[in-house]
Amino acid sequence: MSMTIFKNTLRRNYKLLIIFAVVMGFYLSVIISLIDPENMKEIQNLFGTMAGYMDAFGISIEDMTTPLNYTASVFFSVIVMAFTMVFYVIQSNSLIGKSVDDTSLSYTLSAPVTRTRLVVTQAVYLIFSMLVLFAVIWGIGTIFLSSFEEFEFDFGAYLNLVGVTFFLSTTIAMLSFFLSVAFCGSKLGVGLATGVPIALLFMSIIGGAGGDKTHWLQKVSPFGWLDSVGIVSGRVETWWMYIAFAGAILVFFVASVVVFNRKRLPI
Repeated sequence: MSMTIFKNTLRRNYKLLIIFAVVMGFYLSVIISLIDPENMKEIQNLFGTMAGYMDAFGISIEDMTTPLNYTASVFFSVIVMAFTMVFYVIQSNSLIGKSVDDTSLSYTLSAPVTRTRLVVTQAVYLIFSMLVLFAVIWGIGTIFLSSFEEFEFDFGAYLNLVGVTFFLSTTIAMLSFFLSVAFCGSKLGVGLATGVPIALLFMSIIGGAGGDKTHWLQKVSPFGWLDSVGIVSGRVETWWMYIAFAGAILVFFVASVVVFNRKRLPI
């Protein structure tokens, strides 16, 4: 890893990171501010008019009985996935692919920097930026949810939900990064790095909307594995998710390095 390249990458991308962190923090704070802890039934009635639509996105109205369950259902079911996807798709395509397309990568490689150090640094930066986003989500969520005196805030459950969601999102981010690296220098790279994550998310949405006929799509898509309310309620075991997602992140990380080292670049 090269700290010089890491700092330069951070300098070029910190504004994008700040924008997404602020936007996601704002949405989370607004969603939680809608809660009337003394009348959770009102929240259920508010979303009840859109029950069919909510089911498609895995939002459980029946489980909105506490501020934590409500936040897990509304914010973590779709909003986190959608916003972080936009972020890491942009980042994945710019970290390596854009440098190849505009030939600026040739100047970087002309310096005493190996391909391995370059791609490792960019992959580490992507993981770091995802960690920053979820640290903001964890911090703001903890502050707001712990402010409700009427309900006992389960800190461990919320931390577990944020952790699982981070590993899931980072897994797809590294998949996008790998596709961008593997097919950099061609339009196919941008298409796959962007299209595959979107396709996986839509598979999960369709699987939830179609009932028993399409439920199998949720099992195929990693997004469908996230039962946010089940996690904070303690109904879902999450240890295997950490192992599976951490393993996948490592596989895509190593694969990106191997492919980039062997790839003939058009620079």
